[in-house]
Amino acid sequence: MESQNFAAFRVVIFGGRLHLDIYYACVQSRMMFTIWGLLQLLERYPGMVPDVDLMFDCMDKPNINKTEHSSMPLPLFRYCTTQNHFDIPFPDWSFWGWPEINIRPWNVEFPDIKQVSQSQRWSRKWPRAYWKGNPDVFSPVRTGLLQCNHSRKWGAQIMRQDWDEAARGGFETSKLSNQCKYRYKIYAEGFAWSVSLKYIVSCGSLALIISPEYEDFFSRGLFPKKNYWPISSVKLCQSIKFAVDWGNANPSEAQAIGKNGQDFMEILSMDGVYEYMFHLITEYSKLQDFKPVPPSSALKVCRDSVLCFADEKQKQYLEMSTAFPSPRPPCTLQPANRNLIKSWLEQKQRVIEDVREMEKQKVLNR
Repeated sequence: MESQNFAAFRVVIFGGRLHLDIYYACVQSRMMFTIWGLLQLLERYPGMVPDVDLMFDCMDKPNINKTEHSSMPLPLFRYCTTQNHFDIPFPDWSFWGWPEINIRPWNVEFPDIKQVSQSQRWSRKWPRAYWKGNPDVFSPVRTGLLQCNHSRKWGAQIMRQDWDEAARGGFETSKLSNQCKYRYKIYAEGFAWSVSLKYIVSCGSLALIISPEYEDFFSRGLFPKKNYWPISSVKLCQSIKFAVDWGNANPSEAQAIGKNGQDFMEILSMDGVYEYMFHLITEYSKLQDFKPVPPSSALKVCRDSVLCFADEKQKQYLEMSTAFPSPRPPCTLQPANRNLIKSWLEQKQRVIEDVREMEKQKVLNR
């Protein structure tokens, strides 16, 4: 109940039914599509999702700081977290669609991105780094990125995304698959984490990820120089230029890293998303030493009630992402292994430090 002070809504799953208690309205249709995702989980694994009571916040930034809340780590689900927060990462709403900016459900969007990206050979892709997004979101990284917009000096093309203009043009200029014609795609965090990460890595271009502070549920599995190239936020333009020069001098290696990134995202099918949700909720429910009971203020929500509330475009996206009972049970969750996770994080840090050293040596050898 203490975490309710930080939550947008409360979800109680009881006897295979979803109950929703709303505390404040989320941005755009985030809540609707998140709740739809949970309803699809119940459809995917009928009778298998345990009773659970959870608090969810739909804003971008994590709230439960480990220092401030060390004596009582409040359980709060949201779309991202950091090493310094207790917030529990959950798949973001756009896996089921983001109609406001014309992003279709993941099971439709990824195959389209992959198909278009593979229609052009690596040697025919533009040999520069590309980013298109909104820099006006109080993001120092994105503000700094604007200074790198020089294809000859920094090997980068930086574009502002005007969503109002894109909407007026039917989103033709913002279609995700059309942005895969560059060898290098830049990922820059916004106000917090950005849903753009999965689409950038899906392109099969070499993803240039700028020192991320935030993590969503799958980004923790990305490994530097295997699935992406790490970019420093300190000397940002120089770091981008080094990555582009390295990739153009080592095209086979750059292409292989881009392909590994795309393969990683292909493994992250909706089957994998639902398996993560199932195991997360199951393990979380084991920690609750009380019987979840829907509060009297909660509404019982079902598929038809969400569709009834949705407008025509939202309904189209929701129906496009409808799940059906799985022909097999969820994957088997491996036992927790803290040493493995610690080793994994240390390896990632060593590789990032190796790349920083490569950049320093390039400067010294000039």
